[in-house]
Amino acid sequence: MKSATRDHVVAATHFVLGPSNFVMVRLPDRWDLRLGRQPMDVDYTVVYDGVRWAQEGRASGLLVDAQARRAIELSVRTARGSIPPPKLDESRPGMCKVGGHEAAYALGSAHLGLFRTKLYRVLHVAHRCDETQRLVDLRFMHRGPAELLEGLLGPLAGSRCH
Repeated sequence: MKSATRDHVVAATHFVLGPSNFVMVRLPDRWDLRLGRQPMDVDYTVVYDGVRWAQEGRASGLLVDAQARRAIELSVRTARGSIPPPKLDESRPGMCKVGGHEAAYALGSAHLGLFRTKLYRVLHVAHRCDETQRLVDLRFMHRGPAELLEGLLGPLAGSRCH
């Protein structure tokens, strides 16, 4: 039996450029996307098929599963050039599909926080979108088990970046 999924739009509004989408993330049905802790910023945009996409910028969100009382931090970054990958401990690399593109992912852990004392599990997914001429970098961070993040890889295949 296939689990149900929903699409969530990560977007920002620039006072000059207007609204721009970063990515449309497909997630399991129980997850909701809420505003993140960091302000969203769009530097450059590109219009593809009538939709304005953030060609260079950053956004954040919080994925919330209210029933299980857990959350996953989401960081989205887009760039016309390259984006350095995070430094992860015990990293397990792999390949997956995101929006029809081949994407590289790494599942590992990192010490984050003010004094780097909090251990987070991190899922880093990055791919190049030739249609919008940008690199899309997704980072999911969670303090629980890595299996929770690994479960996002299947639904992410249905995400859209153009």
